[in-house]
Amino acid sequence: MKKIILCLSLFVLVSTCFVTNAMAAPSITDVHGGLGVSATVIDAKGHDWQINIKGPFVVLGSKTVGTITSKSETIQTSIAPPAFGMGPIKVTITINRIILPDVLLMRTGIMIGPFVLLFK
Repeated sequence: MKKIILCLSLFVLVSTCFVTNAMAAPSITDVHGGLGVSATVIDAKGHDWQINIKGPFVVLGSKTVGTITSKSETIQTSIAPPAFGMGPIKVTITINRIILPDVLLMRTGIMIGPFVLLFK
């Protein structure tokens, strides 16, 4: 009985290693402000994405969602109507993989109307 449990445990460990190596992890190569927030995402085809802008005075466009359709894609907050707010903000870019959401990047910045200045 102990040999069977040991073999099953070893099989699960090895198969998990192969599955995680076969699936490339999504990455964000570039994030910048301007008129809203935009980010370039690589290796996330078919996954859902979300950009959240949180701040005490964010009025419009605090959450933007979508689905990535190609291997490398630029995602951005909506242009019409644009995100709108004043003061300090926190930006969170999330890619939802299989079960759990993966928070890939968090930035802080300042928002003046529809324009965003992000800090590294």
